[in-house]
Amino acid sequence: MKSMHHHRVASLRDLADFDAAFDGAFSLIAFVLNRHIVDHMLRSARLLTDGDYERLVIWAVLAHQNAAHLMPPGSVPAAVLNEQGRVPDAETRLRPLRLRDLAAITGIPRETVRRKVERLAEQRWVRREGEGWVVSVDRVDPDLREFSRESTWRLMAVADEIKAALSSADQAGRARQQRSA
Repeated sequence: MKSMHHHRVASLRDLADFDAAFDGAFSLIAFVLNRHIVDHMLRSARLLTDGDYERLVIWAVLAHQNAAHLMPPGSVPAAVLNEQGRVPDAETRLRPLRLRDLAAITGIPRETVRRKVERLAEQRWVRREGEGWVVSVDRVDPDLREFSRESTWRLMAVADEIKAALSSADQAGRARQQRSA
């Protein structure tokens, strides 16, 4: 299947044929990407949930859904953040999420979500807000700030590694085309 959106990604525009480059580097890219995802999940679960992956997914979905409206796709820092790199008055602007919505989004049974959200509340990662739940902004910083800093450089390193593999495969494909022409 041909990719349709790779031309929107600036770092991929110099590839002659993204799909051919991807196919030529598939195993390496899949390995690097999987290594990154597993590493990130392990690090996240250890920091946030003592290794409870369902609780991690619940917390991550809750955090994302609470704040998604504050940072629409394509946002730039100057448009949505203050000088400290924070969303102004974020805590008062978070949108609570109900247990049934968390269960629907995650696919985790509602009763399990309820138990795990209560455990997150005991650990002060979340708090009840009206009929729903929101992340605890005070707990997020500083606990997640350094974790996020390290996660960013790890992600960028993986992106560089994948880009190098794609570029190498793309150059090999161009060379094959020139030899056959």
